[in-house]
Amino acid sequence: MQGMKKLLVFLLATVCAVITTSSSHAHSQITASYPAANSNVNPIPQEVWIEFNGTLQTLDGQGINSIEVIDSTGIAVNFDTPIIDGPRITTKISSQSPLGVFTVNYRIVSEDGHPVKETYSFTATPDYVESEIARTAAPESDSSLSVGGALLVVFLIVFAVGILLKRKNEK
Repeated sequence: MQGMKKLLVFLLATVCAVITTSSSHAHSQITASYPAANSNVNPIPQEVWIEFNGTLQTLDGQGINSIEVIDSTGIAVNFDTPIIDGPRITTKISSQSPLGVFTVNYRIVSEDGHPVKETYSFTATPDYVESEIARTAAPESDSSLSVGGALLVVFLIVFAVGILLKRKNEK
């Protein structure tokens, strides 16, 4: 009986360690953007923004977050320093570019202090009729559990172990 209790406690501790480790090391991910990745727009947008699932870090006088928009001719068409507002990074862009594929390069530093550097593209086409201003990007699947989900799993495991031990002691 003592060996069974030790094994269950060990398994519970292991599950808790795995759950909390995987959820605490998740980097920021895009929750919404305009234009969205692989979308079509018309006309060329006046600004590009990306919103993440956590607040972006800022340092006074340091350019740690960046966003660059490249048009179909390979020229950067964004203006000035990006605007950081909580989880969102925004840049104004020139509408004088030719239609075609635009590439958005970004580098952000998320709440956990880790830099995230990625690229996506969108297409400006003359025959596309857009009916929606802000498009939500499909978030990448994250195999780690949320903190609330992890706590629920831990509670259920503890509850199940408690019932098993109570039944074992009643026998």
